[in-house]
Amino acid sequence: MASSPSPSPASAPAEPTPASLTVLRIPGATPEEADAYWLREVYQGDRLPQLTLRAVLLGSGLGAIMCATNLYAGLKVGPSFGVAVTAGLLAFATHGALRRLAPRLAGGPLSPLELCCAQAVASAAGYATGGALVSVQGAYLLTTGHHPPAWVLLPWTFVLSALGVLFAVPFKRQFVDREQLPFPTGTAAAVTVRSLHATGREARPRLRALGLGGLVSGAVTLGRDALERIPYALAFPGALGGVPLERLGFALETSLLPVGAGALLGLRITASLCLGALLMHGLVGPRLFASGLLPAGGGLQDLLTWSLWPGAAALTTSSLLRFALQARALKRAWQGLLSLRASAPRPVDALQVPRRWLVGGIAVLAPAAVWLAFTGFGVPVPHAALAVALSFFLCLISCRVTGETDATPVGSLGQVTQLTYGALLPRNVVANLVTAGITVNTASSAADLLSDLKTGHLLGANPRRQFLAQLLGTGVGAVAAVPLFYLLVPDRSALGGLHFPAAAAFTTASLSEVLSSGVSGLSLDLRLAGAWAALGAAVLTLAEHLLPERARRWVPSPLGLGLACLLPASTSFGLFLGGLAAEAVRRLRPSAVEGRVLPLAAGLIAGEGLVGVAIVGLQSF
Repeated sequence: MASSPSPSPASAPAEPTPASLTVLRIPGATPEEADAYWLREVYQGDRLPQLTLRAVLLGSGLGAIMCATNLYAGLKVGPSFGVAVTAGLLAFATHGALRRLAPRLAGGPLSPLELCCAQAVASAAGYATGGALVSVQGAYLLTTGHHPPAWVLLPWTFVLSALGVLFAVPFKRQFVDREQLPFPTGTAAAVTVRSLHATGREARPRLRALGLGGLVSGAVTLGRDALERIPYALAFPGALGGVPLERLGFALETSLLPVGAGALLGLRITASLCLGALLMHGLVGPRLFASGLLPAGGGLQDLLTWSLWPGAAALTTSSLLRFALQARALKRAWQGLLSLRASAPRPVDALQVPRRWLVGGIAVLAPAAVWLAFTGFGVPVPHAALAVALSFFLCLISCRVTGETDATPVGSLGQVTQLTYGALLPRNVVANLVTAGITVNTASSAADLLSDLKTGHLLGANPRRQFLAQLLGTGVGAVAAVPLFYLLVPDRSALGGLHFPAAAAFTTASLSEVLSSGVSGLSLDLRLAGAWAALGAAVLTLAEHLLPERARRWVPSPLGLGLACLLPASTSFGLFLGGLAAEAVRRLRPSAVEGRVLPLAAGLIAGEGLVGVAIVGLQSF
């Protein structure tokens, strides 16, 4: 079953097998039967081109674009968004345009596996490399007042992302092949590739919605940030408790990025964001100004500086409690990994990533990560080595939870590392942040690889070639994301306020400060607010876990409530509008959600992200 080089894209490829274009779960009463069916009916072998030069180049170009949009969106609203489905649509549309403009250069139509390869490169570049920059490196800037040098941050980002890819390899056979965990984003990407291959008609409404969202959002961003013809926000009139609503952050933003993000996040989280904004900015805020805890003439930034602490307490408590409640998932993951190692080799194993690649890659990248942590950030070698080892086990949890829920818990896993090093290296804020960065980067990259491998498994792709595509994507992502991060965030003053609230960075920085100096350094009012917020988050998290499904949807999201304390109220309102609009469409016309609403939302994010990055770049140069 050894693989050989893919045929030239110019040659006429064979048609995919029917099973590779239909099945969503590989049939078989036992793992052996499922493997045999996959090899016989789904696996495309060398019948279709996969890891071709044009697929890699196309994915690399799209990955650089996805880097820009996800980095911008992460600084703006906090959460990062998977780009697999959007990347598949853009790869199909971009190659179709190239075929019309330069048919000889573009060659024939992309095979399903080439589209899958391009999507994997773009996903690795656009999603897996930027999360730690937004949260951990943003927190590093807030804490130290300066960026690490480029010679440290660029290889640091690549090494950790590539290490996460390698860490995920041993989990693939258990999670993707044996248990066939859903990995919803990976499954959706496979369905998208199949629909694009079957007929262009199914792609047209999605592409139109994606393009419309990008065009409208980009035009608004251009008129607001470059031409200054559109105000950034329209303030609400009136006052609460004698404090003007404008000073409390009550406004309607003209930014469409939060609206698109809200449509992807869903109504429950965005309604919780709106509720949290009303509580913090509408109820607590005026009392803080009236009591003198905040300056009488202060404004939104003073309120956000105070509300950061209860917000961070709520997010941290909820994340860590979720982690504790996922002990069963960890147990299943570990047992599955051990049983896989004990099983006899099978024919399908010959297609997997060779063990020598895995051992050799880790033998190079793990010491490189330790060396960069020591020379670039001053983390002691034994502690850096322990952080790398700990991250392997946290990647195991990350992959399991992503496979079951489609939510990658990098925030809570990073906080586990922060708590560990708060005990091991007290009063060392930099070491606390750097070791958390190891976990965040590797865990997000590992989960992204398995999600992409799920796509390839359903399409019959060669997993070894997908691994190489993902590894290439991490390099593209590091080269694109690090300069963009320096460009968007030239100094500490760029973070905070309406433009880049950078909620993830402030949360990570506040937790590091508490772990370093202890809660005794906080004022009594902040300690009480943090304690009440932590208690409320714990109660809501337990309710989410224990209540039946029908009752659970009415429980406010503790993550949404906590995040609302870190964002301007206007941003929370924009997110809620997006979630409300998507829910209305889902109830009135469910079929339009996947085909039109979600691509439109992705376009709103991408349009503002790309134009916003371009404006910042032009203003810088």
